[in-house]
Amino acid sequence: MTKNLDVCKNDCMGILPMLSLEELHDFDTFELSEIINSLEYAIRYTKECSFTFSCFGKEETSEKVKTVTNELEGYLENVKGVQRFKINEKKKMEHLLKDVNA
Repeated sequence: MTKNLDVCKNDCMGILPMLSLEELHDFDTFELSEIINSLEYAIRYTKECSFTFSCFGKEETSEKVKTVTNELEGYLENVKGVQRFKINEKKKMEHLLKDVNA
């Protein structure tokens, strides 16, 4: 397990495969909701792993998992921001169309 985490540390830390904000704008609100649900699940899972490692005295591994969790939480906030933006734009468009048709 530690060997696998060392490989992840060398290969993945700080460069988790995440979409840019421009790429996230290509998704619709339903797809963004699915991404949000997946990220929330991943965050819960990594927090459970961190707790488990800390219980078994693997503090160094626990800290690595916390780092990944923090990156996921930051990315989650970006995705939620894009989703809020898209929802607000949709509401503005609906309001504009309602005013035009009135």
